[in-house]
Amino acid sequence: MNFLRGGTHSIAARYSAAFLFAVLLCAPAHSSETVQLWVQSIFGAQQTHSHLKPFFDEFFTAVGRNYRPKYGNNFPALSRTCASEKYDVVMGSYGTAMRQFERECGYHVVALTDQSIYLYTRDRSSLENIRRVGVIPGVRASEVDLRKVLPGGFVVIPYRDHIQATVALLDGDIDGLTSSSVAIKRLAPVLQDSIHIAHTFDEKGHGVAMLSPRFYATPEGQAFRHFILANGETSVQIYVEEMGISRWRSPDKEKPATTAGSE
Repeated sequence: MNFLRGGTHSIAARYSAAFLFAVLLCAPAHSSETVQLWVQSIFGAQQTHSHLKPFFDEFFTAVGRNYRPKYGNNFPALSRTCASEKYDVVMGSYGTAMRQFERECGYHVVALTDQSIYLYTRDRSSLENIRRVGVIPGVRASEVDLRKVLPGGFVVIPYRDHIQATVALLDGDIDGLTSSSVAIKRLAPVLQDSIHIAHTFDEKGHGVAMLSPRFYATPEGQAFRHFILANGETSVQIYVEEMGISRWRSPDKEKPATTAGSE
């Protein structure tokens, strides 16, 4: 079912001075190593890769490095790579599984996003009629307390990614979906009109970008930190305009009072 809107990404970079300085520090001796990325598969591997490729291409072209992305949702397998620091960059939803990985593996959080979490329904179903709720394990939206919201009994049905869960909602296989606006924003307008917000949770979701201790200590690692926090044109188009989430911020900064919805 091809229900996603098409889109193009501007590759015009708007680099910060700090990023450009960090790029200049990148030693040519490092350029032969391929940077390993682990990215949570929010749309399924192929769709996630297509959506985020312009963002990663922009950075790694600028620093002259090759990169290899791995898209997945298997957090136990990710945690088993701790000792080897297999992945230089890890990005995804900052839920319980990702926080545990951060603690156990000693990765450095370099950037966060902020987003609202919603309970979506189709055709304005009331909370009383929601009995089957779809969730995506491993994302913050799957951890909200539905018992405070739904007055009747309900069952939770897990889906592997946002696309599968959103299709299930559109097809009537579930009555509700806990999610940010990530997948909903990418629906064709005619399908967006059939999905409605039944409840906005008090809890907020966060996206996270983490670097391994080894990569964090390199000029390229610091260049990536400056790049993601610069929120250049490509980043804003992908994350803010097309996914409906906030701009990246430093973990040391307070989140803004008002944020866009997302994962």
